[in-house]
Amino acid sequence: MLAMVVLLTLLIGSMILVNSIFLEDYYIFKTKATFVKEYEELLEEYRGISDRKFLDILRRRNSDNGYKYLVVNEKYDIVLSSAPEFKEGNRLHLSKFQKEFMKKNEKELTDGKVFYQALKRDDSKQYDITLVAQLRKDHFLLIAQPLQQVSENVAIANDFILMIGIGILIIGVIIANYMSRRIVRPILEITEITSKIANLDFSERYHGTLKDEVGILGKSINRISEKLHSTISDLKHTNTDLQKELQLQKRFLASVSHEFKTPVGLIRGYTESLHLGMAKDKEEAQEFTSIILQETDHLNRLISDIIFLMHIDSGIFQMNMKGFDLAISIQGVVNKFSQMPSEKSFELSVETPSKLQVCGDEGRLIQVLENLISNGIRHVSPGGILQLTANQKNNLVKVEIYNSGKQIPKEHLPHLFNAFYSAQDSRSRNNSGTGLGLSIVNSIIQKHRGECGVFNRADGVVFWFTLPTSNDKC
Repeated sequence: MLAMVVLLTLLIGSMILVNSIFLEDYYIFKTKATFVKEYEELLEEYRGISDRKFLDILRRRNSDNGYKYLVVNEKYDIVLSSAPEFKEGNRLHLSKFQKEFMKKNEKELTDGKVFYQALKRDDSKQYDITLVAQLRKDHFLLIAQPLQQVSENVAIANDFILMIGIGILIIGVIIANYMSRRIVRPILEITEITSKIANLDFSERYHGTLKDEVGILGKSINRISEKLHSTISDLKHTNTDLQKELQLQKRFLASVSHEFKTPVGLIRGYTESLHLGMAKDKEEAQEFTSIILQETDHLNRLISDIIFLMHIDSGIFQMNMKGFDLAISIQGVVNKFSQMPSEKSFELSVETPSKLQVCGDEGRLIQVLENLISNGIRHVSPGGILQLTANQKNNLVKVEIYNSGKQIPKEHLPHLFNAFYSAQDSRSRNNSGTGLGLSIVNSIIQKHRGECGVFNRADGVVFWFTLPTSNDKC
């Protein structure tokens, strides 16, 4: 706005200054053609008429255009004048400056040259625009116009320019103020938004309705803010997930180290005993050997489970998905466990429909059933019940494995499917488990787009999982 005001002020001042300095000279330059034309017309009219008639013509033209006409003889005496008070026969004389000018250029005037110049009046600072040319051999014509009229017009024009300029300046200030607010306010708003974006605050948005470059910039800032907010949020979530993953990896490595120490320590201890001949007899040596073999098997199962988990979580593990009857697979697994000897006496029962068509990898789902049933057998109360039930609802099949016995503390329930968690924190384990069974169950069920979980009942614990039913795409 200030720039606009200064520009308008300079423009108005320049117009007044140029008008004051150059308008008179410009007027003299532009009116030369008019004076020359006037002279040529009078020259034509002067031929063949008397001085009296020519004087009437001069006075009439003086009345029309305000020019002063003088006819001067070779002695520089005025013989005709357009002034009303002039009478024929009067002997008026030219001004000093006019006479000197004509004497100085007498030869050129006699040769027919036309002079057009501003001549100073006697004892005055005023000038007359004067055209001097030969009228006939011994007479010359002077056409004059006082420059005072031009000077007065210049002053009037300056006053007019000043008044118009002040009006334009006021209007310009109003327009400049409006435009500056219209342009600067959204820019200030955008600046504030970008400052907040620099401080990772993406809550502000540009709400302007302009469709010019500023509006386009504001909308671009909005898109940048939204994109940055989305990207940074994703990065934060990814970082959080990464931190959780790193913590899980650390805990997993620590758990693996812990799980390996026990069987490795036992194997080394009993091997050293055999090597040093510490067995008292053959039976004790066989007992040492039996323990070494058991721990070796346990270590082998642990290594196999870890490799399987790493394989299934790597993203390259492929399931052999097909439709099959889960009821048949459940019955086969139950028959297998019912024929296995057990240190505990318990009742094993199955409640399933005659047919449960599901979509999945039959071998891996049998592994899930075996892991959950094995887990239930380890924790079922002596003389208790291990019950497997399955049912179908809508497009899902749900399988539950219940074992009577001690409940799991509530704080442990959300973590049971983490690797080694059950072996360390929730329920005591014997040497037959690796602590990875539930983690393997969770990974396999997730690969089948199902869910798994655990909850307490009044007299025991229930593990469950769901599977999608078979369809045309399976």
